[in-house]
Amino acid sequence: MAFAARLIAPLLALALAGCEGVVLPGSSSAPTPAAASGAAPARSVPPKPPTRLEVGGVVVAAPDGYCVDTRARKGSFVLLAACSAISQSPEHPAPGRMGLLSATVGKRGSGSPPPDADQLSSYFRSAEGRATLSYAGDPASVAITDARSQNGVFLLALIDRSAPPQPELGAARWRALFTVDDRLVSVILHSLKEDPISRDGGTALLQTFVARIRAANAG
Repeated sequence: MAFAARLIAPLLALALAGCEGVVLPGSSSAPTPAAASGAAPARSVPPKPPTRLEVGGVVVAAPDGYCVDTRARKGSFVLLAACSAISQSPEHPAPGRMGLLSATVGKRGSGSPPPDADQLSSYFRSAEGRATLSYAGDPASVAITDARSQNGVFLLALIDRSAPPQPELGAARWRALFTVDDRLVSVILHSLKEDPISRDGGTALLQTFVARIRAANAG
């Protein structure tokens, strides 16, 4: 599970920046008594991470193969990755398209009125908007490859050529903005350098993520 552990570590490290006492997947720790003595530890399957979690009054529900990493939650932000990567257990599922998902939920009223798709598209295509999307704050590093509004969801696809904060992250990202119960929800899919996702594949995965969140909060 070393490869899977490397996939989740980058955004987990970002989400927990400044927090102490956190052990990242795949990081070293003090040896257990069994390891110190050379005895083979008893094999046990860890619990499967949750596939949904309430965040800021909104239930965040994962696409197939993804789970919520409760250790990476910071306020209204939550991170999702392959269930097997979070638990470091091959008995737990992994998605067909590997990536790192995140969701941020705004305060009540943050989604009223709903964001205007034309204004969002114009903003993110501007130098100021592209600077906010760039890891380096450089608008020249960002190319918008798709911007659309569909069924009340604003979808954005981009390539960021600036150096990512963690080398495991790829250049492609997708973002969606939509509302749930007058709260603005922002979800992001980060592609991974070792397992890149096509533009259409990333859009489809993010649309599935949005649909799962909406279904979990219906009614």
